[in-house]
Amino acid sequence: MTRSPLDRYAAHFERLRLLAPEARDQAMDALSLDAEEREQLRRMLAADAEDDAIEATIAAGAVRLRRAGDGRLGAWRLLREIGAGGMGTVFLAERDDGSFSQQVAIKLLRGFPTEDGMRRLRQERRILATLDHPHIARLLDGGESADGQPWLAIEYVDGVGLLDYVRRAAPTLDARLLLFRAMLDAVEHAHQRLVIHRDLKPANVAVTHQGVVKLLDFGIARLVESGDSARRETSTRVFSQGYASPEQRAGAPITTASDIYSLGVLLREMLTGQREARGDGEPSVPPLPLDIELAGVIAKACAERPEDRYAGAAQLREDIDRYREGRPVLAAALTRRRRLSKFVARHRLAVTLALAALVTLAAFVVGLERERQRAREAEAGAQRALAASERDAATARASLEFLTAAFTAASPDQAMSQQVSVRDLLDAARAQLDREGAHTELRQSMQRLLSGLYNQLGEVSTALDLMQRGVDGVVPRDGAEALRLAEDYDELASLRGQRFDGPGALAAAERAAAWRAQYAPDDPLQRMRSLHTLAMAHHRGGDNDRAVALLRESLALAKARDVHDADVLIQASATLASLLGARSECDEALAVTAEGWRQGAERAADSPDRVLLMRAEALALSACGRLDEAESRLREAMAVQERVIGPGGARMMLLANDLALVLNDLGRYQEAVQMLARSEALTAEIDLGPADVAISLGNRGGLLENAGDYPGALAAFAAARERLDAGGVEADSDVRRRIERSEARTIGIAGRHAEARRRLEDLRARAARLDGLDSAEYALLTLQLAMLATRMHTPEEGLAWLDEARRRFGALVPPTHPVFAHLHRASAAFAIQRGDYAQAERDLDTAIAAFSDGQTLPIDLAVARAEMANLRLRQGRPDHARQLLAQALPVLRASLLPEAINRVPAERLARQLGGL
Repeated sequence: MTRSPLDRYAAHFERLRLLAPEARDQAMDALSLDAEEREQLRRMLAADAEDDAIEATIAAGAVRLRRAGDGRLGAWRLLREIGAGGMGTVFLAERDDGSFSQQVAIKLLRGFPTEDGMRRLRQERRILATLDHPHIARLLDGGESADGQPWLAIEYVDGVGLLDYVRRAAPTLDARLLLFRAMLDAVEHAHQRLVIHRDLKPANVAVTHQGVVKLLDFGIARLVESGDSARRETSTRVFSQGYASPEQRAGAPITTASDIYSLGVLLREMLTGQREARGDGEPSVPPLPLDIELAGVIAKACAERPEDRYAGAAQLREDIDRYREGRPVLAAALTRRRRLSKFVARHRLAVTLALAALVTLAAFVVGLERERQRAREAEAGAQRALAASERDAATARASLEFLTAAFTAASPDQAMSQQVSVRDLLDAARAQLDREGAHTELRQSMQRLLSGLYNQLGEVSTALDLMQRGVDGVVPRDGAEALRLAEDYDELASLRGQRFDGPGALAAAERAAAWRAQYAPDDPLQRMRSLHTLAMAHHRGGDNDRAVALLRESLALAKARDVHDADVLIQASATLASLLGARSECDEALAVTAEGWRQGAERAADSPDRVLLMRAEALALSACGRLDEAESRLREAMAVQERVIGPGGARMMLLANDLALVLNDLGRYQEAVQMLARSEALTAEIDLGPADVAISLGNRGGLLENAGDYPGALAAFAAARERLDAGGVEADSDVRRRIERSEARTIGIAGRHAEARRRLEDLRARAARLDGLDSAEYALLTLQLAMLATRMHTPEEGLAWLDEARRRFGALVPPTHPVFAHLHRASAAFAIQRGDYAQAERDLDTAIAAFSDGQTLPIDLAVARAEMANLRLRQGRPDHARQLLAQALPVLRASLLPEAINRVPAERLARQLGGL
């Protein structure tokens, strides 16, 4: 690696810049420098001493904020300054918006970026906000101050610095290695999301009072660079001296290997108290002796060339685990003697018995032969392990070379653009993979990695193609590989499910479960992962009963085996609650979400995982008829999603779609159409399958029908069916049947009664076969047939359907559910058709009372009042009819088109009454 020409001045500069001018001159005279070098060092010191306008500005801004009695940034109130450094000033702050209490560290970043730089800073900030790991201090919020100065709100860690902790606690070697291992977990999590720390050093690692490691300022250096590119052109100090990799010091492109170098320096300092390999200063922590293997691990991590280092945090962690377990490490060049000593250390009892056998000659011969055979077996095993290590190292080097080439291909110089997005990087990596004749194992590993990243961008087709090629023919060599491959098959099952390939999704889920059952049969957490993947595959295949049963089994297993993995528990709870809500089993759904909130109580308030639970709870509330609460929960979830991730993406599309449906159920049709348009705009940015597009079109049809635009609704339903046909979605799939049910209802409203009845009866028969007579789908189709009978004026068969619908819904939802008020409206219509006005009056009184409780829709109350007005006129009470109609018409006219089926008779009645 070519060294920076300024490196030879670094040690002198750091020492001299802290001295008074007189002492600095004396110290400089004592240096062994020629005249040119001495002058260069003087210029550097003089430049360092000059006032920095940008730094002065940020300092002034910090002073203004400190002096302000109500200093605030966004929703945060500043409490006190807790630090300052090269990247800005840090304040302790607390949330001050009345929602809940939370303390954070506010970092006021240095510099005032251009508009272009600020846009890139926001983009980088959204990426960093996706880091959600127990050992990373999360980025929670961000924005700009009134002066235009960028700031970040970061999880506040109440603890001490890494070296302070090691000094005070003086942990054992194994305890220090466990601390370091937690750091590796965090770095691996970030690297998998293409986020590089760039400034790993002791000051950026905190340890809580409970001994939990937290990495701070993840990617903050990148944020500062993103917003300060003009200044960066001439900067020579964008890293921490002593921890930066050679390529950082030389100004070369930065990759994940740079973080590996810094981690190696941190490990050395944690263990020996020395930053340098041959440091002779006072140790910063109580030192521990390094054996040859740990020294080899550190040397490999801190190799001069990036390609000679560990390929990633996972490989470095594997060597740490090998060392702690007494197995050979990848970094050490084991000799025959070293392998034999390892064997003896791991088989002391056998060796002791063999030596004891020397007392008897006969036993000596047998014992010696036995031990020679064991030694040969151990030697062969060590040779195999060494060969595997060399193979893994070769693969790691090839992986690093591939990623380095991809990073270089996507760099601004190569891409001819100042802005390089994550998509640019992935496309460059994919092109690089196609160009190079990479070894099959490397190529498939990279395909699986890129698949997951493309899926996060919403590129489902590309992700599915890459994953299918990435797992084809792959057979794991050991348990660790099998469990990683199981996660890849989980991803494949999800991707196939998103394309509504039910059988393919189930096959992939079963393969993942098989790997876990073979290699981790007694691990409840692995079993829970398998159960969730299997449940989602069955759901995508239309078997929701099986999906619900598997998720219930998963949560029961967690309780029985005392599993506390928040990620898996929240995921299982959210999915089960969503499926139960869709089946109108709202009480159990809400109980499941309540348990999910309890399991995720320690998660940050803005954790993306909490959005999953918010959405599931909103769906359950909607199923229970608590629509106002469902709307509030969905808006809260959208606010968190936008604050943490951004305004786009697949999850925001789903949330907007859910909110549109709730607004529709609330009778706020115009708002619903606007929200659905937002969802559809996001849909256009995402690579959705035909079934997902069909669902969006079906929702549009339902909204248009409610508003009274029946031709528009039927056109939307027809387009949805075309998408389903193009995607090969089965006739009995849940998605197709829901869309066909809505279309049949609209056909009946449009006056094509015979066709609507034929379709609804066919759908009801299929619901009985597929979902069961006790299902919500069967009950809903029975109600639709009863409502169609009111339009067909066939009260005899209509009442039979109505009685059955009342019985079915009585077993599914509480008596206060709005569906029962609609059943009374249908009963009143049949009573009027039979001339039984007294029964009609009782039914409408009951419906109006239910709709007047403030918990249901204004439009439903208006329709019921208009129907009562019609009854009053039939009863010869025009004054009361006029009074009721005067209350109903403003709502009907504001919500419905003139041709809407519930508005037409009200307008006709108004004309009969002399106009309103």
